[in-house]
Amino acid sequence: MSETTTSRLLRAQCFSRHLLRWLVLIPALLAGCTDTADSAATLQPPGESAAGAGSESSTSATAEAATYIGSTACADCHAREHAAWSGSHHDLALQISTPETVLAPFDDEFNGVHFIQDADGYTIRPAVDEPPLPVRFTFGVEPLQQYVVEAADGRLQTFPTPWDSRPESAGGQRWYELYPGASPPGDPMHWNGRANSWNAQCADCHSTAVQKNYDPEARAYSTSFEVEDVGCEACHGAGSLHAATPQAYPLSGLDRQDEQINVCAPCHSRRSQLAEGFTPATDFFDHYAPSLLRAGLYHVDGQILDEVYEYGSFLQSPMHRAGVQCSHCHEPHSGKLRFPGNAVCTQCHQSSGNEQFQTLTKKIYDDPSHHFHETDSAGARCVSCHMPAVTYMGVDERRDHSFRRPRPDLAGTLGVPDVCTGCHEDRSPGWAAAEISARFGPTRASHFAETFAAAQRGESQAGGELAALVADTTQPIMVRASALGLLGRYSRGYVIDAISLSRSTEPLLRFAAPQAAASLSPRTRWRLISPLLDDELRAVRYQAFNNLLPIAGADPAYAARLRAYLPTFLSEQAFNRDFPETLTNIAAAEVALGDAAAAEATLNEALALQPSWVPGWLNLADLYRASGREAQAGGAYQAALKIAPDSPEASFGYGLWLTRQGRSADSVDYLARAAALAPDTPTYGYAHALALSAAGNPEGTIEQLEALLVRFPENEEILFAAATTLRDQGRFQQALVHLDRLLQLRPDDEQLRRFRQQLAQQPTR
Repeated sequence: MSETTTSRLLRAQCFSRHLLRWLVLIPALLAGCTDTADSAATLQPPGESAAGAGSESSTSATAEAATYIGSTACADCHAREHAAWSGSHHDLALQISTPETVLAPFDDEFNGVHFIQDADGYTIRPAVDEPPLPVRFTFGVEPLQQYVVEAADGRLQTFPTPWDSRPESAGGQRWYELYPGASPPGDPMHWNGRANSWNAQCADCHSTAVQKNYDPEARAYSTSFEVEDVGCEACHGAGSLHAATPQAYPLSGLDRQDEQINVCAPCHSRRSQLAEGFTPATDFFDHYAPSLLRAGLYHVDGQILDEVYEYGSFLQSPMHRAGVQCSHCHEPHSGKLRFPGNAVCTQCHQSSGNEQFQTLTKKIYDDPSHHFHETDSAGARCVSCHMPAVTYMGVDERRDHSFRRPRPDLAGTLGVPDVCTGCHEDRSPGWAAAEISARFGPTRASHFAETFAAAQRGESQAGGELAALVADTTQPIMVRASALGLLGRYSRGYVIDAISLSRSTEPLLRFAAPQAAASLSPRTRWRLISPLLDDELRAVRYQAFNNLLPIAGADPAYAARLRAYLPTFLSEQAFNRDFPETLTNIAAAEVALGDAAAAEATLNEALALQPSWVPGWLNLADLYRASGREAQAGGAYQAALKIAPDSPEASFGYGLWLTRQGRSADSVDYLARAAALAPDTPTYGYAHALALSAAGNPEGTIEQLEALLVRFPENEEILFAAATTLRDQGRFQQALVHLDRLLQLRPDDEQLRRFRQQLAQQPTR
């Protein structure tokens, strides 16, 4: 390949990315929490916050008029329910620190941290040269208890050294580090960092009717709640009118599956909070945006990986499709299982069945004839095979709620966890698959994991398979929505069909639809997605707006429509302005709609909030580059690399910057590093290959491209680069091999056909 061709392709690589790296949704790390540097909080006691502030327009007039009165007021009429709730994890979610509520010994020292109890109460001294921090609240109760401390200016932080409250016989009764390893000041994992911000990440799910009350100018909080813990009104709504006149103002009994999921999902899902004011009378999707089954959160077969809670798993399950409710298994007020051991499952899965679920196969399940383990052994427990557990926060074991059948065959081919060899550690998934086949027959149903894995590898045939999953109404709704989201890397007609199918009453499909349109032409993308700007649910509108911004410049009408929506977007974003992710989102909107100066100011605000925010530096570098300030762009890339030397994006951006400066030899090392740090991102390897050519190493270019094609055999960009590189070297027959493969993927591309005709006419070498 000539240097002219290489330079042109590298320039295209530089500018093919969106100007800003989009962070469409704020990460939700509810149990572990996240950080808000340089913020302040003053917690107001129950009853002192502005009642109804932040309530949504969808809330009924009755709900808006009602006020919160606390769970004690419910006890007289609902004594049984109140008694079950008392002492539950919901009741003990947040408590004022007293000798009765603090479980840990506060006359102790652990890893240089001093835990102190004196006449004034409880304090934690993080280090000998730091002042003691008053402990305001206990946070949780079992299997661990954290402590909420006052930081500078009244900010509240969950201290990252919790107390393991399990019995000593189970390894408990000890302090331990939630994030092992020293975290320096400024790091999100530091006790004063974003990962431990109670105001920003934790309060919403540990108290009732929380108002964050963040002041972006002061970078301060005055967070309040109506009820200290997760009380009756968190699930049933404000109770003043009902308490005064029960018959005139009934509260929801949450008798339907959809009602229960709507109320439980805000705290039992991996999600981003978009607005405050959620009540049982409002919609989950009007306040929160849930995570789909994506890499890093779930395994490719949908098993839990990161801390994702129950919602995403349950919506994959046959239980959800059959109409099973949370309360069928869990007593809703105590949170405990309704029956011990396997009995919670055999209330339905038994020879006599269950009249509520007529399609359930009637057979004996709790028997060695089904589970093939000794009665009362660990292997005979239903949850051992159908609800495998993952431990989070060091000691907190949580079970997968997708109720899946063991599939050791998928473990062998896709590397997903295998519940069988999780216990039989001396065996292989192949052995387990053979055992399953011997007992249940050799045929296994096709699984969406195979399509998801192919899509993550970028294989072309996966696009049609994803579209088929979206159209298949027998598939779980979470699988269909996740398949729709994965279609964003494809641009064939089946994507259009899949998005059209998503125009349904299912909010999860409408929520995923904008992601599916990412590779479509601007005109088609606008036609399909712009109607969602008027959707009744905020999460859907939010996704539509963010996913349409990259095409704002394609048509003045598009920009005008998006600009008209911008004030609404900014007003909604104000709630989360304490997150650098939110500020990056705002900057993306500003630059896409032509206000680069505002975007630059917003990114600087994000970096003032968290100087170690690497995406902020990278986006700022892009802004500098776009305005011709290359020296400042280079400085921003260097700042990002200093903070995160192992960031593939930072290495990639700096490598491209070096290329633009004509320093091709220097750029090779950084682009090679980006490719090595993120081997599953073909863009990085592709840029490395082009940089090798620009640096005078065409053989290295071919070697790199061929290696990439082993991993990404259907990547059209890499196939085209390999064909043109070989052509420029006069290796026409080898070029034709790659070009023919590309034509198989794009048989209707007339330009490629003409290119092939030109190559075919060249003499053979």
